Amino acid sequence: MKKLVKLSIGIIASTSISLFAGANDKDISKLTNIFSQKFSQNPNIKELKIDVLEIKPLPESKNNWIGVKLKLSGKFNQGGNLVPFAENQVVFTDGENFTESLVSLNGNDWNQLFVPQIDPKKHYDQNHLLFGNKDAENKIVIFSDPLCPYCQRTIPALLEYVRQYPKTFAVYYYHLPLERIHPASVPLTKLMYLAQFRGDLNAVIAGYRVPVNPKETDEDKIINAFNTTTGLKYIKADLKNTVAEKEIADDQIVATELEVRGTPTIFMNGEKANGEFYKNIKRIELK
Repeated sequence: MKKLVKLSIGIIASTSISLFAGANDKDISKLTNIFSQKFSQNPNIKELKIDVLEIKPLPESKNNWIGVKLKLSGKFNQGGNLVPFAENQVVFTDGENFTESLVSLNGNDWNQLFVPQIDPKKHYDQNHLLFGNKDAENKIVIFSDPLCPYCQRTIPALLEYVRQYPKTFAVYYYHLPLERIHPASVPLTKLMYLAQFRGDLNAVIAGYRVPVNPKETDEDKIINAFNTTTGLKYIKADLKNTVAEKEIADDQIVATELEVRGTPTIFMNGEKANGEFYKNIKRIELK
């Protein structure tokens, strides 16, 4: 799996702090200060900002444990370049201690309280419907990059399979090029989106077979490779298409909202899935 750039935070798992039950502003400020102090020890982290996104009490907690979801953002010195970062961090406290992970004796992983959920009205969007029928019982949401090696091994096979069963599956596809890892994925993804938008859905699958070096920056080479693979006739000016740029940027926003941390990330009926999960679903009929 290809992962997005993620910082190694290295915060102590449990530390005594002067927090009291109730989580007032002063208490939360103390918690964020501890994170700031930890980050300040890393000279590569610049312009750190910490925002409190959510505070939730833990169900059935007898010791007043609460969960706090923080957004950590700023810039990270990566090879001499300041790269923006933003990631969420969940912390739990009982007013005396905090920990980044908390599981009850009943087996409840309280981090799940803060896991973003698929919103059917928002994420099962007609503009993202690649294959299948919107009324199909099984909804698949895919975040993928055509130059991610693991995506190349798994996504085309998944798409080829589920497209045969339009009454069984509805597939919603989100473009997530990992530019820092392989810059060629950005223009390639734009071409795939344009083909998809214009009704050539085969080009989305074919995009995974385009023989291009992930580090390639010559747009002419990428376009030629895409056209040769798909039989289409795109030109360099197509890469300036503002609709494609906006849609791909919007897809990246959705990925951030759902805390997608790598590609491929696949949701099946709202739950994360992997492997050949789709082959275990009872099929209704062939297309």
